Amino acid sequence: MFAMPAASGSVEIAGQSPAIVDALREPLRQALSSRPGFYVVEIETIGRVGEVLLSVTSRRGRAPLIFAREELEPGYVARVVSDTVTRFGL
Repeated sequence: MFAMPAASGSVEIAGQSPAIVDALREPLRQALSSRPGFYVVEIETIGRVGEVLLSVTSRRGRAPLIFAREELEPGYVARVVSDTVTRFGL
């Protein structure tokens, strides 16, 4: 597994694919680093058609999000993660 902690120390991002982690690292860090607490984001490819499971974990819980390969635009993923964390109080 490829792991790269974010510079802020409040967000850790890890995953199986260095290319996907590299593409999403900065947008995810920006979406989560301004929030209080510590977040772990794990990125895995699943299924036969390339879906990506993005799991956001904090001390308050875990939110699994599944994206189709074509939905992996960094800004869109960051917005969905931010909205999910806000909605469920993570």
